[in-house]
Amino acid sequence: MKRCLLLLAAGLLSACQLFHPPPPPVPVPPPTPTPTPPPVIVIEEAPSALDEVLAYAARLRGLANGELTRELNALATEPASPATTLKRAMVLSRTHGELARAIGQLDLVIKAADLDAEPYKSLALVLQAQWTERRKLEDQADKLTQQLKDEQRRADEASAKLEALKKIENTLPARPSASGK
Repeated sequence: MKRCLLLLAAGLLSACQLFHPPPPPVPVPPPTPTPTPPPVIVIEEAPSALDEVLAYAARLRGLANGELTRELNALATEPASPATTLKRAMVLSRTHGELARAIGQLDLVIKAADLDAEPYKSLALVLQAQWTERRKLEDQADKLTQQLKDEQRRADEASAKLEALKKIENTLPARPSASGK
């Protein structure tokens, strides 16, 4: 019986241990919310007049001389505007020997007083600077080409004179030797 009492007491004590409330849970930090990316807003702009001129310039790059002439004739029928003048300058710049006229067309756009020309003036200034430099380089190349031709002509003349002197020398009688005195 004592044994039973001891077992009962031990059982009761161990049962008390089972009924203890569990320790309070460790607080888990709340999950940090992931920031949502801002919505992507796509704004489609209508192409500007300057974009149209730049696209025209890109189209001109692949054209041959005959097609450039047709483009120039087509531009002559369009109403006068800074865009048309700029396009005409672009066509002229691609035509051989017309760079001076192209620069003159750019001057018209640059010096225009109307507000329609304002979007085109910066492009016209850049093109004018480039084409003026190109014109200087072409003039310098032409000058050097002419100098080369002149030097080649002089070399040919000197060569011809040398050949003529060789023929004359061959037709001269042989010199008497100096020991024969």
